[in-house]
Amino acid sequence: MFRYASDMHPNDDAVFERRRICGEVEHVTVDKRRRHLQECGPDPMKRANGVLLLLLLCGIGLGQEAQDKRLHMARPPLDVKVDHFDALDAILRDGVSELSVKNIDGLHLGFEEIIRDRIQDDPRGVNVHFSLSLENKSVREIIDALCQADPRYTWSEDAPSINVYPRATPDDTSDLLNLRIGLLKISAITDPDQALTPLSKLFPNQQVGYFGPGLGNNTYIEPWTTTFEDLTVRQFINRVAEHMGPRTSWIWQGGKGERMFTFLKGGFHTCHGRQ
Repeated sequence: MFRYASDMHPNDDAVFERRRICGEVEHVTVDKRRRHLQECGPDPMKRANGVLLLLLLCGIGLGQEAQDKRLHMARPPLDVKVDHFDALDAILRDGVSELSVKNIDGLHLGFEEIIRDRIQDDPRGVNVHFSLSLENKSVREIIDALCQADPRYTWSEDAPSINVYPRATPDDTSDLLNLRIGLLKISAITDPDQALTPLSKLFPNQQVGYFGPGLGNNTYIEPWTTTFEDLTVRQFINRVAEHMGPRTSWIWQGGKGERMFTFLKGGFHTCHGRQ
């Protein structure tokens, strides 16, 4: 039982000394048991306080690390810095591809290629070539640089998605991606490719295709049923792509008679040659 020194009785294991200091009498009590503990090792209270301080410092460190991680995850993808970005002898699709494979949480990219006269035409033979080497630039700055390198293109935001498309597209009211959807329901679809069937029925005069097998997994976690109202086809494509997961890509490409969508989880790769 803990007792204060003032509660001790003279018969306890304590020594009482009288010393005269400056004409006054002072009582000095020395607890032998406490002195024995001090001689045998550190004060248990001090040791406990040290442990508590260590735990507190560890907690602060872990809390700061968790807070930093939350702030990074909450940062909009457009503001995320990329350490290195290189696109050598590239066309715009190569540059968007390079950005799409960066490990950026929440990055959803949609790329609309300038439709070629024929699907057989080599994309690298009909597009602007450029080289970029950027250090510690944000996603926003990289996309700006890509569109400056090929000024035929521009970009915009749509909720979490970033769309890169031909600069002339917004003024083309006949362009498929600009057409408006009044009401469209999808029922128990398992991937975004299946969303194109009701879309093509809504616009029977538009040629809509998809190229999916062999490019990677683009399936949903579970069948998806929902209804879309009052949005453009571009926004519809963004939504069905975003539903694949935290990082997604889609491409609209091909020739005038064979236009197609491609949907991918994560990023997409290109290679030099006909695609």
